[in-house]
Amino acid sequence: MRSLRAFYVLCVGLILIGCNLMAPATFPTAEPTTFRLITEIPNATITPTAFRPSAGTKIPTLPIIPTPTSTPSPPTETSIPLTGSPPTAASKDDSRNLDEASPQYELVAELDYASHTLDVDETITYTNQTGGPLNSLVLNVEANRWGNCFNLKGIMLNGVPATQTLSGARMEIPLGVSLEPDEAIILEITYSLNIPPKQYEEVFGYVGYQTNLVNWYPFVAPYNNQRGWILHEPSGVGEHLVYDASDFDVRLKVKGDEDLIVAASAEGKTEGNWTRYELKGARTFALSISPIFHSQTEANQQASVTSFYFQNYENAGKGILEAASDAIEIYSDRFAPYPYESLSIVQTQLADGMEYDGLIFMGSKFYDEYNGTIKNNLISIGVHEVSHQWWFGMVGNDQALEPWLDEAMALYSERIYYEVTYPFPVNWWWRFRVTWFSPSGWVDTTIYDGYGFRGYTNSVYLRGAQFLEAIRFRIGEKAFNAFLKDFATTHAQKHATTDSFFETLDRNTDKNYTDIVDDYFNRR
Repeated sequence: MRSLRAFYVLCVGLILIGCNLMAPATFPTAEPTTFRLITEIPNATITPTAFRPSAGTKIPTLPIIPTPTSTPSPPTETSIPLTGSPPTAASKDDSRNLDEASPQYELVAELDYASHTLDVDETITYTNQTGGPLNSLVLNVEANRWGNCFNLKGIMLNGVPATQTLSGARMEIPLGVSLEPDEAIILEITYSLNIPPKQYEEVFGYVGYQTNLVNWYPFVAPYNNQRGWILHEPSGVGEHLVYDASDFDVRLKVKGDEDLIVAASAEGKTEGNWTRYELKGARTFALSISPIFHSQTEANQQASVTSFYFQNYENAGKGILEAASDAIEIYSDRFAPYPYESLSIVQTQLADGMEYDGLIFMGSKFYDEYNGTIKNNLISIGVHEVSHQWWFGMVGNDQALEPWLDEAMALYSERIYYEVTYPFPVNWWWRFRVTWFSPSGWVDTTIYDGYGFRGYTNSVYLRGAQFLEAIRFRIGEKAFNAFLKDFATTHAQKHATTDSFFETLDRNTDKNYTDIVDDYFNRR
């Protein structure tokens, strides 16, 4: 795989004997060039069509919801139309073989880039897969955590005006009559967002040259029969959100005085004044818009990968593009086929990297420190975020209470990338990413256990990688590789737990590893 490049990188990399502190990020400078809206990425693979069930598929009967008698929210009899007519829905392509009962999100959104506003008509088709009746739905409205950001205009349940209560990010909608197992409802929500100024440690929001839209739409919280609706509060560390695997049909119109380039979780297709994106079996749908993006695209057998970066970062943009493309092929071989059709890598002002389905954000400081080799944060953290397409996207988990299930797996996936692509820097990687910090703590730490950033990271990420290395050494290479494939495929579009992790491990080895678990885990 890119043998000449790998040889060159290896030769240069062996000269390096250490790493510098991260250089401060610089503000990108816009070049005086007329930019264009990218609506079709060169050499792109066509995204499957929308998620409407094909003929002959059993569709649950929709219960008729009477008008609730509780105090109504601001009334809207019909959805407020956006400017222009969006495209009509397409028929479902079953080629991905995903569960048609998963939540379905249709989002028609119009972004006014200059005024930082977003008008949205959202339709959610939700099928009750909990095994018991539901008397209400709980939605997560992350945008409501920002003051004066989320403005609700109306809610309809099966065509009937509905009521809701909204406190923080929790929106609860009474159903009037029980939603029985395998029955479905259609929820229509009309709202607008006043997009907030972006804070450095946050992804969501705008700066003068870029707008990032993440967790920008209400989504139904996962439901657990023992714990109920799973909707956590944020902590000072880690991520707190939990998502069901869902299908997305997003139609976007962007208004602005200059040509704007859109990076998205899926490849876009122009339909009149709109761009349509379709993504199946995903936890999230993210967007980033800028008038000064530059981009490069590379396609492999698994996906079309596009790197979006700012002026003067072409070398770094190309470096992470090549590394991400290689990582997708490696992880597809070691875990499971890449779950989506494309991947966007987006430069932004951020202290770290951040994963979403089909799109990852990388902090500009990593582009600043890029040295043309594989021995830097841009590459190591970049392939970490790529691996989250499996450990977060394909295989879900509770990121608040069991964060190690995606973060330890993602950190160890960095090691797998380096061992396959460039074997010699594996020892460098261990020193650079793990042992230099002398990590301690329990792998099964939650985001609420009172740790600061370094203590939390040392416990969950670094000790997690050491735990996986110890397990690999104990059970052997063949069993460990079989476990990785089994864990990915068994939990695809589902939620993994610590218990199911060890159940999967036990299926693939008869070795005793209880002493290792005792060394690394506090709650087992």
